[in-house]
Amino acid sequence: MITVRKLATLPGTTGLRKTARLLQGFETDINSGVSSPNPIYLRDLFDYIKKSPELAADKLVLIDQIVKDYNNQNESLLRTCNRIRHILLTHLNEAPADWDLLPGISNLENIEQIRDILPFEVFLDDIRSPFNVGSIFRTSDSFGVSKILISPGTASPQHRRAQRTAMGCTETVPWEISECIQKKDQKVFALELNGTPLNQFKFPDKGIVIIGSEELGVSPECMATADSSMGRVSIPMAGTKGSINVSVAFGILMYCWYNSIVNM
Repeated sequence: MITVRKLATLPGTTGLRKTARLLQGFETDINSGVSSPNPIYLRDLFDYIKKSPELAADKLVLIDQIVKDYNNQNESLLRTCNRIRHILLTHLNEAPADWDLLPGISNLENIEQIRDILPFEVFLDDIRSPFNVGSIFRTSDSFGVSKILISPGTASPQHRRAQRTAMGCTETVPWEISECIQKKDQKVFALELNGTPLNQFKFPDKGIVIIGSEELGVSPECMATADSSMGRVSIPMAGTKGSINVSVAFGILMYCWYNSIVNM
């Protein structure tokens, strides 16, 4: 670990950028229960930050108050590091992405005992963006999805951007590559335009929802499968656009499907 004395010799904002990374490492260790930073090192690091000539006066005052709250035991070490890090990131004009935030999953062992699993399956029909794939996995973990079926044209859940956005949920939600939907006795419906409004749709106790491409929507082949079963469901829109981001739409749908079952 770099010494605080060495940090003070780094030019320009380089020292603050390195400090932000140090604080993020402390947060991760604290959050996962691995370890806590050395209190003497931490005290010297906070003193270094409070004396930084790079930071504006208002930010220095705010950081000083955060440290005082920590010393007075009004703030946890985790929250103290987090608040100061985000002040530094704002100064550095480095807005954090979702995958930079603290992960919500710290232990993936015995996941079946931690996560409620419902008879919901999702078919991703040529979802091109790894970010959307990762976000769909994260939402699926939250709302009990038992399996995600991946079309060959969908971005791989193993793509590094999908992995970062999923924040571990590609390990908690089973998935497999599938050329098509094996309907069998399953009820199938699609999230698509010009369907039954969400608040009027009768969700099945178990089934498969098809989520279509960001550009072209659900493919004709998949749409035919849905139309021969439960049809399509749509989210009513009030804005100038006819649709919303596919991962956001999926989150809205899954909230409604999940609540239609757990609140029965």
